[in-house]
Amino acid sequence: MKLQKMLQSGSAIIAVMIVAQLFISQEATAQITLTNSSLNNFLNGEFTISQSVSTDAENIFLLIDQKGADQVWDFTTLTFDESFSADGIIETFTDISGSPGAGDPHFDQATHVSRSGFSFDGIVEGEEVTFDFLSYNYIIFNEDSLADLGSIQVDGDTEEVETTIYNRPGIVNFKFPVNFEDTWQFEYESELVSSFGSFTDDFSVTAEVDGWGQIITSEGSFNVLRITKSEVVNFFGIEIESLTIEFVNENGIPVATISTEEDPVSPGEFDPEATDASVLNSVSSGTTTSNEELISEIPDQIRLNQNYPNPFNPSTQITYELASPANVSLDVYSITGEKIMTLVNNRFQQAGSHTVSFDASNLASGVYMYQLNTGSQVLTRKMTLIK
Repeated sequence: MKLQKMLQSGSAIIAVMIVAQLFISQEATAQITLTNSSLNNFLNGEFTISQSVSTDAENIFLLIDQKGADQVWDFTTLTFDESFSADGIIETFTDISGSPGAGDPHFDQATHVSRSGFSFDGIVEGEEVTFDFLSYNYIIFNEDSLADLGSIQVDGDTEEVETTIYNRPGIVNFKFPVNFEDTWQFEYESELVSSFGSFTDDFSVTAEVDGWGQIITSEGSFNVLRITKSEVVNFFGIEIESLTIEFVNENGIPVATISTEEDPVSPGEFDPEATDASVLNSVSSGTTTSNEELISEIPDQIRLNQNYPNPFNPSTQITYELASPANVSLDVYSITGEKIMTLVNNRFQQAGSHTVSFDASNLASGVYMYQLNTGSQVLTRKMTLIK
């Protein structure tokens, strides 16, 4: 359950990063407003996020009760016992035709799709958790709102596909412009389709901007709006209320998030065991480019180029091109088929051109093979070492 909450929180941050700039530390407290133009820069390139999670319910409840104008929410008072980080690559497109959701009537409503490769590392309940996956997130982003339609995810280890669909049309993250005391309501149906089967739940959500001010974390102070989302899920005829509070900066990124659920034993109260808070410690990214620039740089197919120089002594460069993000292996073999060296070991890489150096100082003269494996295609070329 805790791992799932962490992943949901992390995925929410990534989804907002699709249409957000990075946050910066601020000094003077000011009431901020979120608009369509606040979130209209697309993030493309490599990124790193780091997040800490607290289950310190007693102090979290104090932050939950703190509402209103010109507040100061001090998250440094919490004890953090879990954490995770994610490294990855994100590319965002207005053309969804080449994505796996294309042709689906629901995903075809999307104005944007982000293709993201993630490597997650975390500590959950004292145990290390590491996994990789590829995700396609579909959103509707226009002058009026930002809505999440769902995602298609591929597990990096098992290649299993999991699809999450938010209907009607989806989760409404923001109604623009977003100001203090604004409210909006929406309903959606969440459908999860995986190898374990299909699961559907109905949700009714009320969102309210019930505070503004500064949030204090270990990274500094930030001007934020506090957005409280009260969510009621109909689970087999039983209604369960949960609460999610997001402290978002001027670019819509949640600097911190609190989540809790109604106590089944004490109706009207929240369950300490189901309460946690997460803080975004850092976000960094590579170069932001336009859609047009990004698309023009992506090859139309996978290519493994001839090494240069060839023949070589003792080192050479191997270049390959990817038409889409992929887990890549690049190996060197002898002419008899014996694996000599691994240059790239099942590493997730973004679309584009990649170059790897090969040093053959310890090898004898002769003909060698180098092989590129992307999971969907295997390409092999010869190279000659002359000493």
